Amino acid sequence: MQPVASTPAAYLKGKTMREYAIVTAGGKIDDDFALRILSENKAAFLVAADRGLVFLDRHGIVPDLVVGDFDSAGEEYVRQYLQTHPEVRVKSFHWEKDDTDTEIAAKEAVEMGCTRIDFLGATGSRFDHVLGNVQVLHMLLEQGVTGRILDPCNRITMHREHFRIRRSEQWGKYVSFFAWGGNVEGLTLKGFHFPMVDGCLKPSRAIAVSNQIEDAYAEVSFRSGRLLMVESKDTP
Repeated sequence: MQPVASTPAAYLKGKTMREYAIVTAGGKIDDDFALRILSENKAAFLVAADRGLVFLDRHGIVPDLVVGDFDSAGEEYVRQYLQTHPEVRVKSFHWEKDDTDTEIAAKEAVEMGCTRIDFLGATGSRFDHVLGNVQVLHMLLEQGVTGRILDPCNRITMHREHFRIRRSEQWGKYVSFFAWGGNVEGLTLKGFHFPMVDGCLKPSRAIAVSNQIEDAYAEVSFRSGRLLMVESKDTP
């Protein structure tokens, strides 16, 4: 299969530009959780990355775009899929490529004008894939795009400026922070069980793991660096 040449302008002709995208990747996808997210966001620009198409197809959900080298879904599967869904746009890539399928999907969504992207199936048994997907969050952050990796137990985000978290809206019980790619200087955590004032979070130390929000909302600020936040809860 060869890459399908298409420009965003040509593809979006007659369509409404969407700022929010959902990418279904090839990791573990909890059916009930993912279907709820997709049902609540039917207007999202939906991108299937390789095996993420299999999940959508199983539930009768048609994506706006399919990308990948299809080493997981299989090229024959994709060919058969296109026979019954010829309207779906597919961009195929050789498996010897620089970008992961999830990164390609994210870049396509950005090219379409999306400024917020949620990733389903971006976690699972392949820790190398999980780390690669966290790197995608960094890539998006540098472009001013908000990315979130979601699964039933985790919400993973990356930040470079002050933000707040409402306790009523947090993802699970725990909130952990990690320095990504260098020190996070001047870290101040307010409204948490373990507060911090003007601290330094280093990649070599895990001193901000399993914190909890105690106030109505928590406030996070820092002077410099890239802050990785994992909101989590234990598996039921």
